[in-house]
Amino acid sequence: MPSLILDLDQTLIDTSSAQNHRKPGGWQTAYGLIPSFIIYDGIAEIFQYIKDKKIKVCIVTTSPSIYCGKVLTHWSIPHDHMICYHDVKRIKPDPEGFLKAIQLLGDNPANILSLGDRAIDIKASKAANVETIGCLWGSAERQLVIDAKPEYLAETAHEALAIVKSKM
Repeated sequence: MPSLILDLDQTLIDTSSAQNHRKPGGWQTAYGLIPSFIIYDGIAEIFQYIKDKKIKVCIVTTSPSIYCGKVLTHWSIPHDHMICYHDVKRIKPDPEGFLKAIQLLGDNPANILSLGDRAIDIKASKAANVETIGCLWGSAERQLVIDAKPEYLAETAHEALAIVKSKM
């Protein structure tokens, strides 16, 4: 069964309004901003495809689990597992989170596709032998993502969905 590994911030949802609060002493403010986050155009269609095709999903993020859980719940993001900052000893670009995701998903890396907006997402995915889509629509490091050489590049979530559909 095909599976997806998804990054959270700036891949699925524009969380940039909380960026300056994502640090000790600022998390309560960040939590309060969650309802004001913006889901990227085309992401709802990806979620619907995931549900329709019963695709397994693991969120792999460098965000803390409390924050990640609140975002996933508020925005009804379909997922089977999540691996967050405190769930690994070494965060991205180390592949530890992706390797744990592969194990949790119970799938072969050849059947998994990942989506991420930063070079560290691409590097971690490649190190875990998972094909990746470089998501440029929310990326603050567009050229670094391109330079990391993901198997696919998507300017929009609609383009990413077309790639996902072609693979799954």
